[in-house]
Amino acid sequence: MSFECKECGENFTFLRSLHAHIKKHGLYLGDYYVKHFQKKDKLTGDLIPFKNYKQYFATDFNNPSNMREWCKTAPVEEVKEYIVNTFKKRILSKGLQSMPPAIYLETAGLPDIDICKTVFGSYSETCKQFGMLPMLSRQLPNEFNNNFEDTRIFVDTREQNPLIFKNNQQLKLDVGDYAVMGEDFDYTFVDRKSYQDFCSTVTNGYRRFIKEIERCKSLESFLFVVVEAPFDDLENENKKNFKKFKLDYVFHQMREIQADYSDCCQFIFSGSRQDSIDLIPKILVLGKKLWRVDLQYFWNKKIKHNGLESRQTKTKKRIQRYKPVTRGERGVFGGK
Repeated sequence: MSFECKECGENFTFLRSLHAHIKKHGLYLGDYYVKHFQKKDKLTGDLIPFKNYKQYFATDFNNPSNMREWCKTAPVEEVKEYIVNTFKKRILSKGLQSMPPAIYLETAGLPDIDICKTVFGSYSETCKQFGMLPMLSRQLPNEFNNNFEDTRIFVDTREQNPLIFKNNQQLKLDVGDYAVMGEDFDYTFVDRKSYQDFCSTVTNGYRRFIKEIERCKSLESFLFVVVEAPFDDLENENKKNFKKFKLDYVFHQMREIQADYSDCCQFIFSGSRQDSIDLIPKILVLGKKLWRVDLQYFWNKKIKHNGLESRQTKTKKRIQRYKPVTRGERGVFGGK
């Protein structure tokens, strides 16, 4: 494969050689590509800004809102062709064995499940275009709407900022931060994360977190990572934090984990601490019934239906302390 300089016609074997050559023409890479290729937003016709070579040629819209609006208004056959071609370039090239869930599609800037349902009739039908099945294909069980607030929730003794449930008790857990026991236990655990904790976990703490998932998998259990932040407002959430994260990288890491461990781990952005209090008992009690459910997709629907309000949540006063050193038998539930 060769790369031709559009300024002088000289050919190069490697892309980086072309990029080094472009500087001799007194051009920045962004100026060169915008000048000679002029990629435009398919909805507005505005020029797409250049960030890097890979991003420039993979981008068709300046923001997700424009992509969604174009998918709603463009001819159906054209939208179908766009979805198929985009998924082939962005998903199949990753070597995935099944089609990814809502959170994967939306953080990757791809047409979401609702767009696919509108165009192809269902997400399952969309997946058939590639001879694949959805990664998370089960429907939300009817019991999800039940009230589980009286359930006894066991909170890990090392939780630094625990959620306050109606009926909770501290216990040293071997996996996650929250669990249930007895007849309610269904091999399911919840790991609670603030937005900043989540970003740190999938970036700087990536290897450590993978070990926790592997431990969960070895116990034939499932870990739901509940992030107490609104999925639709993560950009603003990032701006409010003292430490800013590169969201593209954060989401990339999350997608890698979701793709590799879809059989034992799932991320879900609850919306707030109060929403986490509502959601976690449902996850723990329903257990295996939710393992193959695209929970973020259905939870987003619930939030939009109810209206996501800014709520105050009672929290215990944070106390700086060391992790307990008392040791006991370790298993699914560690000893005290």
